[in-house]
Amino acid sequence: MRPARVLRRHLLHAALAGIAALMPALATAGDADRPVLGVIKFQDETGAMPFQGGVGRVFTNILTNELAARPVFTVVERRRLAAVLEEQDLAASGHLKPGDGARIGELTGADYLVMGTVTAFERGVEKKTARGMLAGFGGSRESETAYLAIDLRVVDATTGEIAWARSVEGRTTKTRASAGADLGGLGFGYESLNGEADAKVVRAAILEVIDYLECAMVVRDACLATFADKDQRRVATTRRVLKHDGGTR
Repeated sequence: MRPARVLRRHLLHAALAGIAALMPALATAGDADRPVLGVIKFQDETGAMPFQGGVGRVFTNILTNELAARPVFTVVERRRLAAVLEEQDLAASGHLKPGDGARIGELTGADYLVMGTVTAFERGVEKKTARGMLAGFGGSRESETAYLAIDLRVVDATTGEIAWARSVEGRTTKTRASAGADLGGLGFGYESLNGEADAKVVRAAILEVIDYLECAMVVRDACLATFADKDQRRVATTRRVLKHDGGTR
């Protein structure tokens, strides 16, 4: 083999070895740029029980998993966080007193603590049934809209202060087509429709939460204006509903 070719090969091997040696450091630097989040169990004020354990528990578990799957975040492992909450006597209440957030952040390495309250869960906000011909014997379509509202809070684990707060809504409609006779609207299979709508509305709210956190913590650009516009429309809608119900003038 010619000396020049041997030299080039040695240089290539040296360059590849250098890149390989730098990779752990680069990965560590990349991880250091990610916000480290701890997810505290969301409180449930609805009393609704569409899932075993309640809406708050299900919302917390799915939110934790979805945040961990988003590459811009690092999430504190749930067992580690649970152990710290238990030690600090916060596992049951989920309510933080002044100083608790900073202490939990110090013990878990979290930069921020994500928490909140499920304030509304309504399965039948809107129901519709479209019957087929001949009194339903041509089939029908049933739809149901589920609604979920969350009061989200994000606590800075360094200062213990609330860094971000937002009301988040999830709304989804599930439609089911049934062939054949309607049989007087007995609702065969409608329980399954309810379950799917319930699960979808939780995920819809969770995606809204994660998109907002990514915008506020990582992207920090024009997306904030988009969320501000959503807030204005939500408040305007709420005012119209209250006025219609006679709650305000």
